[in-house]
Amino acid sequence: MGARENKVEKYLDSEIIKLGGITRKWVSPGRDGVPDRICIVRGAVWFVEVKTVDGVLSPEQMREHERLIGSGATVRTLYGKDDVDKLIQDIK
Repeated sequence: MGARENKVEKYLDSEIIKLGGITRKWVSPGRDGVPDRICIVRGAVWFVEVKTVDGVLSPEQMREHERLIGSGATVRTLYGKDDVDKLIQDIK
């Protein structure tokens, strides 16, 4: 994860905390492509991939997102701070 992506991820964390939620970094040994964060707010669970505005999902990320969605999970890819703000509005 690049420095700019890290800033977006920190922004996501702070905005979720403001809503009374929590975030957890998701690392899954042996399973490439899992989303960056698990966000939990008021009982709802979101799997969130954080990208810069010009970021691109890898094939592994696309595969894992499809698997999660196929299992009924909510997965969002956020491209920059504006997309974080959109997610926060959707959660509210």
